[in-house]
Amino acid sequence: MKLQTPVEIKPLDRRFGYRVSDNVSEPNYQDPMGGPDGQNSGNDSSLLFIGSCFAESIGRKLEERYFDVMVNPFGILFNPLSVADCLGLIEGYGINPYGCSFVPEDVIETSGGFCSFHHHGIFARPTAEEFLQNANDSLAVASEFYANEGWMVVTLGTAFVYRLADNDMVVSNCHKLPADRFKRSMLTVDEVYNALAQYVNANSNRQWIFTVSPVRHIADGMHENQLSKATLLLGVQRLVERFKNAHYFPAYEILMDELRDYRFYAYDMMHPSSLAVDYIYERFMDFAFDDSQRNLLAEASKIHSMMQHRILNPDTPEAVRFDSQRQAALSAFRSKLL
Repeated sequence: MKLQTPVEIKPLDRRFGYRVSDNVSEPNYQDPMGGPDGQNSGNDSSLLFIGSCFAESIGRKLEERYFDVMVNPFGILFNPLSVADCLGLIEGYGINPYGCSFVPEDVIETSGGFCSFHHHGIFARPTAEEFLQNANDSLAVASEFYANEGWMVVTLGTAFVYRLADNDMVVSNCHKLPADRFKRSMLTVDEVYNALAQYVNANSNRQWIFTVSPVRHIADGMHENQLSKATLLLGVQRLVERFKNAHYFPAYEILMDELRDYRFYAYDMMHPSSLAVDYIYERFMDFAFDDSQRNLLAEASKIHSMMQHRILNPDTPEAVRFDSQRQAALSAFRSKLL
């Protein structure tokens, strides 16, 4: 009896993993990225996640397991043009006369504070100066990280875009501003492909994994959501067919078909539940992670569980001993990584 319709996924020939060294000085265990100030250690196993909720969820899981990861340096992004805008700003960091990429003209005031149309609301700050400082600091780190030519994981959420009515600029987020300030339209397959192709084509050594978010955007309408997802799927398929360094991971199909049950959805009935995220994460690792390093991944997962354990009475001998053990385990694990 078959109770599922499993999605068949062929693992990648080239996969990412930890960068291991047999002879390195022991890193500071308080640094979750393995380098000074949490910055990239300069290897081609780094992973930059950009896009919507899948990028956020899976990226954080890898971050928790001590991979060299950066997740959404502009906050969550939903449409391909905003993803391309993010990539262009990362590549062009520091090219304007101000010596940075975000300037006072980019700042807008929202109900949540000062932000920009390039960013998710999580970047909003109480003052324009604080926003610009934070946005440019994040961009500088992202630009350095991106230069390492590691792995890119891009998740597209919708083909619908919102443009400013007065200048046609595509915004990453409307920030709950009045609706009459924006125009809404759906991208074509050509526009999805063209927005991303230049970045995939720029360097054959950089590996790209594309996914389409399984989260439905019901505000667009159920039929319109299906058209939007189909447009994204066709645009990504064209990228995969055109470029050898572009790959597709079927997160959308796994949730829609293999996990076709409401128990795999959160309370809003739109987002995947934590169980579904865990399952898709495991399928992603089967698809893209180096099998020869499974022992390291298991060790990292065990240490992460230890670090998450809440100590209720930190001054007791048992608590002190347990904390010492987990810090030693983390330090020993990091000493294996470059």
